[in-house]
Amino acid sequence: MNARPLLAAALLIATCPTAVRASEIVAVNARTSAPLTLGWDVQHQRPASEPTTVRVSSDGRTLTVRFHAVQREPIHALQHTDDVGQDTDDEVWVDLWPRGEEGYRYSFISTPNGTHYQSSSENSAYAPSWYSEGTRTKHGYRVTMRIPLSALRGAGKGVWEAQFVRVIQATSEEQVWTHGAAQTNPDDFTYAGKLDMDVAVAARPQPRLATYLLGTAAAPSIGGSTTRTGADLSLPITPTASLYATFHPDFSNVELDQQSISPSVYARYYSEVRPFFTQGSSFYGRFDCDACPSITELYTPAIPTPRDGYAVEGVQGPISFGAFDAVGEQRNDQATSVSYKSPDTRWVVSDQRVAVDLPGLHDDVNTAGVAYGDHKHTSFYFNYGSDSGTNVLRGDQAQRYDGGGGWYSSDFSIWGSVRKIGTYYNPADGFIQLPGAAGYGLFSKKIWTFAPRSPIADVELSAIVDRYHGSDGAYNQTDNWIGLDLLTRKRVDLFLTTGASYLRINGIMTPVNQQGAQITFNSGTQTNNTGCIDCHGNAANETTISYNTGRYGLGRLDSWTRSTTLKVGPRGALSFDLDSTSQWLPGSANVQWFERVGYTLQLGSNMSFALGVRKVVGTPPDPNGGGSCIGSCTNLALSFHARLAHSELYVAYGNPNTLSTLPQALVKWIFYAGADKGT
Repeated sequence: MNARPLLAAALLIATCPTAVRASEIVAVNARTSAPLTLGWDVQHQRPASEPTTVRVSSDGRTLTVRFHAVQREPIHALQHTDDVGQDTDDEVWVDLWPRGEEGYRYSFISTPNGTHYQSSSENSAYAPSWYSEGTRTKHGYRVTMRIPLSALRGAGKGVWEAQFVRVIQATSEEQVWTHGAAQTNPDDFTYAGKLDMDVAVAARPQPRLATYLLGTAAAPSIGGSTTRTGADLSLPITPTASLYATFHPDFSNVELDQQSISPSVYARYYSEVRPFFTQGSSFYGRFDCDACPSITELYTPAIPTPRDGYAVEGVQGPISFGAFDAVGEQRNDQATSVSYKSPDTRWVVSDQRVAVDLPGLHDDVNTAGVAYGDHKHTSFYFNYGSDSGTNVLRGDQAQRYDGGGGWYSSDFSIWGSVRKIGTYYNPADGFIQLPGAAGYGLFSKKIWTFAPRSPIADVELSAIVDRYHGSDGAYNQTDNWIGLDLLTRKRVDLFLTTGASYLRINGIMTPVNQQGAQITFNSGTQTNNTGCIDCHGNAANETTISYNTGRYGLGRLDSWTRSTTLKVGPRGALSFDLDSTSQWLPGSANVQWFERVGYTLQLGSNMSFALGVRKVVGTPPDPNGGGSCIGSCTNLALSFHARLAHSELYVAYGNPNTLSTLPQALVKWIFYAGADKGT
């Protein structure tokens, strides 16, 4: 990795003035602090409609946070299993930056009944043991959190940045403690307040060892029955950096159903769910891209599961860095990344390298970028990338040039960019939606918010325009799109779209249009578990129906989606999906149906069960980006998950992440020694 441009830019940027920060500072010691008030609604840019107070204290080992919320609307509190269904109930949370911007952000979230969630900017699998309790009151609810300081890296005595937040689902209100005029995100570090931690004790980070034992009963056609063991190891090297590794990894508990038949002419983009790649994922791809097609130089789902993996990641002062080496059978995938953030947090400079080696193929892509944002209204960026290797037949057509920026406020934004992507800029471990393209993209959004007594909560109007052409000067993609989103106070969401899209296929600009309407009842209350057998959510009755139509390929395409989630008993939920695509061609038709039924049961705060059945029948529309069934594909999957004091237990059958059922049953036990999971 060539760090010289990065360091040169860092020296120039370091002289920038500091940003304006929230001035409120609260002393935290063994006694309960004075009440903090959440007085501003970030979502609607107005004073909070209902009072919320917070008190904080610490004994040097534990941080205790107590919320008192007054609420006249019905309280949403349907979740009963921790880490399931986040953002579907009413919530309160605290964001903590123990080492400021030069460390990690930690979030601890609780619903009114004490079901809780947590996250860390270091590790997406962050799951320490901590306590939360919720109780109803005559006029609202109270929540108490007890957070062990050992779960926060760099939790020493001194001034921490912090933010306290409350979300009311019935009104979409997002209350915060400290705020700024241009703030649109409650978790924005720029507007955080300060806690003077008088009694915090710096905890030395502990190493973590996670060993697993797996037993599988499977059909001979997929390898037969087997047992195996493996381990994941994490070793702290500084308070904010770690070495970690995986040996003989197994991802049999990956149970996210990402299958879809929604029309797409591009390759489908899938989310990464494997722990080795998710742990340091936030350190890669730190390149802005406004109003652009998908451009990702590191797309880890393209990497097969390695035999072993070794990595390092962390934050040291203004520098963030990550590197990994995934070693497979006759294959090696490597990535390194480093980013510098100026003291005022306005400038970010990033550099990244991704390399792939396997028999007959070598690929090496280097990307660098610089971005600026004033935390008020403006931002801009520029990225440059270069690809080389076996598949790059012309070096002068293997670059990426990409620059843009925009202006934004709490209710209006406009973004634009211009870019050129070479024909051979197509990294083997990346995801480039449209290689060999040059042009521009524009995006704009306007939001109107109405008074609390109005039947309409808000209206959002957005639009996209882009034009791209190939090396021959002819267009290869054009898009014109307008969307109107209307949300009522009774949580009915109506979304209307119109526009036209064309993509050059086999030298011909081909229409790939879809426009129509979507209506959602009880919007925002679903647990998002329709496509996730292991999410185990318990939802309110959110129902969505959409219809889209338009010229698509050589005919007209009509597509329907229908989904609903029904509460079954106090802790169960039943979800249904019925989607269809019908492409009417001259003299024939391509028709495909997608059916999915799921049942989830929350057995307790750390235990859950789920069952999912999916079937896809028919022929997808032409053109099709791939990833969908042709003919008939049926999948049955079930799982049980329990999280114990220092271990986890999975019992599962099948794998919903495949098109058809894998005839296998497995039992997996994971034991954690040392630090908690993900810390």
